[in-house]
Amino acid sequence: MEYFLALIVAGFFTFLYLYFKNKNNFVEKPKAMKKDEIIKAYEEELKQILASCSGNKALEIEKKVQFLKKVNHELSMNIFFDKDESKQILQNLSKMECV
Repeated sequence: MEYFLALIVAGFFTFLYLYFKNKNNFVEKPKAMKKDEIIKAYEEELKQILASCSGNKALEIEKKVQFLKKVNHELSMNIFFDKDESKQILQNLSKMECV
């Protein structure tokens, strides 16, 4: 009888543990907000790259092309962006100049 009671108590605590462990406590961000954050991060990274190359136009172009290739690859793998959105983002990034 004691063994059966211990088994029931252990099962109850296991149930409580699994219930609270799997409970989802965070709020997911809206899709548009995630997209804007991703785009802003790319813009900031490109600004830093361009600022580090100020004065050397050839190096600036080379690093910008490398960065755009990386962004193109990342956007092609990202589920949030379709082809047209990726193309528009790349066009906007390619137009950015060193400030």
